[in-house]
Amino acid sequence: MNKFLRILFTISLIPSSLLQAGLTNPPNGSNLTYIHVLFEWEEVPNATGYELQISGSEDFNNPLVNTIITDLFYIEKEKINWESNYFWRVRANVGDWMGLHEFSTGETMSNIDFTMYNKNKYANGYTIFGTLNGKYSAIIDINGNEVWNSGNSDIVFYKSTPDGKFFGCNFLDDNIYENYLKSIEFSLSDGIVWEDPNTEFAHHEIIQLPWGNYLGIVSMDTLGPIPIGDWTPFYQIKYNADGFTPEFTWQGDKIVEWDKDSKEVVWSWSTFDHFSMVDYDSTLWNFTTLNNDFFEWTHVNALWFDDSDSSIYISSRHLSRITKINYISGDIIWNMGHKMPSDEVHFGHDLGFSWQHSIDIQDNGNIVFLDNGNKSEDYRNTEDRITRALEIQIIENEDIPIAGIVWEYDLPEELFGMASGNVEKLYNGNYLITTMGGEGTTLEITSDKEEILKINYNTPLIYRANRIRSLYPEYEDSTTLGFDPAFKFDRKFKLISIYPNPFNPIVNIDYQISTYSFISGKIYDLNGRLIHTLFSGFRNPGNYIINWDGSPYPSGVYIFQIDNNTSRQIKKIVLLK
Repeated sequence: MNKFLRILFTISLIPSSLLQAGLTNPPNGSNLTYIHVLFEWEEVPNATGYELQISGSEDFNNPLVNTIITDLFYIEKEKINWESNYFWRVRANVGDWMGLHEFSTGETMSNIDFTMYNKNKYANGYTIFGTLNGKYSAIIDINGNEVWNSGNSDIVFYKSTPDGKFFGCNFLDDNIYENYLKSIEFSLSDGIVWEDPNTEFAHHEIIQLPWGNYLGIVSMDTLGPIPIGDWTPFYQIKYNADGFTPEFTWQGDKIVEWDKDSKEVVWSWSTFDHFSMVDYDSTLWNFTTLNNDFFEWTHVNALWFDDSDSSIYISSRHLSRITKINYISGDIIWNMGHKMPSDEVHFGHDLGFSWQHSIDIQDNGNIVFLDNGNKSEDYRNTEDRITRALEIQIIENEDIPIAGIVWEYDLPEELFGMASGNVEKLYNGNYLITTMGGEGTTLEITSDKEEILKINYNTPLIYRANRIRSLYPEYEDSTTLGFDPAFKFDRKFKLISIYPNPFNPIVNIDYQISTYSFISGKIYDLNGRLIHTLFSGFRNPGNYIINWDGSPYPSGVYIFQIDNNTSRQIKKIVLLK
């Protein structure tokens, strides 16, 4: 008997029940930090349905769940509790039970006070938040129940995306690690899936660019002068403090793009290269700065990449300024905010925001953010420092852009938040406002300024909060959850790969279209000039590969852009002759 026949003969002796598919998720013996649990198993040939049982005991005499389904997954949201043990099993209608798996759930981490004022106007979904004080993140449902937390991983939530990606930091021991806020992408079930190289101190924000690389904020220092002011005599004890001698450490920021695979820095932009050092907040030149031996100049705290025009928005807290940057050239398109001596803040001087946090760009180009209001007494003539939520419309023209307030909401005095916080505009037009005031608070407010929801976190250093539609958006359709269909993320095309890169002289571009639609692909130089149109027109769904011959062009960096008039992806390519 040859080897192949022996294998077939051996397999034929194995009971058919052992050849069936198995249980895959949650893994056997796992300890979960969530109580909305996704159950998955492998397909059994010829099966038309499956019976799933979940029980608190191994004998399954009184199962908590006993249901028949046709999918290969099931999400249980009601019967799983914290600090409990469970058993589960599945069998097809043509087979035996696929074995038995066991799992347990951990402890809750939050201690919130939850008040719902009007459930009918609540924007459906779950609220995820992160706190620097407790070094954890958690998700709560419409009833204020915690359904997920970050466990012992010390993950602090920064931002989520509609397609279910989560970004934040891994809060390391700041007494040991110099770069203790490691920027990360994380999964609700698998923990950290990507982290920055941690060679520099990355802080406040990390996002993923359309082509897969990551964009973050990194602190950087240089020597600068100590300006002349009321503070000068105190500095002259140790320094010249003459207004021009570079002798004191200024701390600025650098925006960096990390390659998703190698983690090398492939693009960067420095505040020292693009902002004038004659612009600063004079109130920061105080004894705190002197004792720390550095001046915290820009304190960039938020990022946004707009793929409609390949631009980056940043928020510089200590300059009370929001800046729009051309990603391709690195040039500043505009600065908006408080007027300063350089006259490089182009518009928005009358908006009155100060020490702001978060940037949320809408489809119509409006900017939503939190005006922390640390200087509202000076900038807005308020009696006390007031934090407010803002939506700003910007009309860009050939000269100076025009900005106007579309919507604003002043938080009560007791909810003033001197740091952190954010505003998110929800799919139904409501605003989710988070402030560190009141021991950490999130409000949901309608456009008519009706208060829908109030969450008190009872932890002061609350960082940010977002509304997400589900713990498992890839498994659940938006409309079945009560969402506007527009809330579902669908780009309709995807740039798969560009190879080789660097290239000489031919580069191949692999992309995918999911629905019949208009699509174009173009090559630009670093100055934004169109070099070549590779394709433009309507195409059927499918995978496509096209190449570009760079023979007529000099060595250098070029930009490939794929666009369908509503979304855009760009990728840098290097011609190396």
